[in-house]
Amino acid sequence: MLDLGALVLGGLVVLPLLWLVWRGLSRPEEALLPVLQNNQTLRITLRSALLATLVGGLCVAVALPAAWLTHTTDMPGAKTFRWLLNLPLAVPSYVSGFVVVALAGPGGLVSLLTRALGLPPPAPWGPWTGTVLALLWSWPMALLLLQAALRRLDPHTWEAARALGSSPAQAFLRVVLPQLRPAMAGGFLLVALYVLSDFGAVSLMRFESLSYVIYVRYRGFVGREEAIGLALLLSLLALLVVLGRRWLHGQHAARSARQVGRPWPTITLGAWRWPAFLFCLGLALYGVGLPLLVLLSWLVGFDQASVDLSPLSTVARESMSVAVIAACVALVLASFLAWQRRSGHPAIARATYLLVHAGYALPGIVVALALVGFSIRATPALYQTTALLVFAYMVRFLPLALHALMEGLDAQSPRLVEAAQTLGDSPWRAWWRVVLPNLLPACAAALIAVWISVLKELPATLLLSPPGFRSLATRIWSLTEDALYSAAALPILALLALAVVGLLVQGRR
Repeated sequence: MLDLGALVLGGLVVLPLLWLVWRGLSRPEEALLPVLQNNQTLRITLRSALLATLVGGLCVAVALPAAWLTHTTDMPGAKTFRWLLNLPLAVPSYVSGFVVVALAGPGGLVSLLTRALGLPPPAPWGPWTGTVLALLWSWPMALLLLQAALRRLDPHTWEAARALGSSPAQAFLRVVLPQLRPAMAGGFLLVALYVLSDFGAVSLMRFESLSYVIYVRYRGFVGREEAIGLALLLSLLALLVVLGRRWLHGQHAARSARQVGRPWPTITLGAWRWPAFLFCLGLALYGVGLPLLVLLSWLVGFDQASVDLSPLSTVARESMSVAVIAACVALVLASFLAWQRRSGHPAIARATYLLVHAGYALPGIVVALALVGFSIRATPALYQTTALLVFAYMVRFLPLALHALMEGLDAQSPRLVEAAQTLGDSPWRAWWRVVLPNLLPACAAALIAVWISVLKELPATLLLSPPGFRSLATRIWSLTEDALYSAAALPILALLALAVVGLLVQGRR
């Protein structure tokens, strides 16, 4: 029964992908052939892949020195920068896109500054420059993996290289960097997956990526069926990235498991201490200070009487309510999957794990499009309901809760449950009395991870929200779409405050 329930749950998670495949193959003349025969498809696909490659490479290039400087050196404020440089995780792409538009757009801060200095106005940024700058806020995805890799790394090799006469730069390039390449590649693929699935920044910049074109086709009167073919193409790209990351993880998992990290010796930077500090300070100002500066500058000019702004407290309450519901449902389902992974059949556990992560690989716009079509044709009663919206969040974010619980379970010995069963407890009672109390920190981490992700999710919320439902994400997007930046500043600050608090609490856990 436990294994059957896990398989059913895994099948539900991949339901959007299965529906897209069925829909595309059942009517290929409307969904697939126009996409494959259109010359623009290859161009849009290459643009999306190139954007993901460019942003992924830049994020790794930024994250590598930041991780090294904050983890191993005597740079001033290294411990503070260690968590401060991860705070841009709280900034959704539609907010970072808003910041870039507010900086470089007409009447933006750059234009005002050049005018005040008597300089000629700067050339307007194109979609490429603006989109890359907006998505560069995703560098913490690579930074977190590199920080974890440095914690696992044994510094004996570094010390041996230094003892043999290598300079610090030579020891880093010859000894440390080769051992960090799996984490660098993993960070690159993780950022690339995020960029492929992004909708907020590309929509604000009008960048013709697959996700944005899918939305335009779906909202238009012509080409709605082509959105299904494009969604299948985007899903294929995303799944290829996930498979590449899983292969990479499998190649290096055994070696990582054998590594037992110990504290690194503090590496003296000498004359490079303050340049390193300025580098990290610049990243912090770009990732955290710049959004706050832009938001506060727009907030100063905000005239509530001129804008029909819904009460912020109502929008925040509705957003938090659905996020709490989704987080609790995700925790329950992830607990069931974790229990099955510990007590059920190993082959079924692996199959369920792959199914759940296949759903996680799907971009939000793809999940939303699939569930809209499926619910209209198969379950009309669920269309535009909170239940369908929460289900979309489960498809997107259930693995976040599962990973948090599995980390907590891996820290516990399975012999505890065996001992409880030996003393007469049933498997469920042993789980409840022995395992669950020790999983409370992991449960808290799972709740917060899903809660933050739901608060930030835009495309699924935009297409699946019930009538009258307002979230911070959709409210911000609609205001920035209408260029009402001053009115959007307050909801953005509320969203960032909630996300930052969640990140800080999760970090303490």
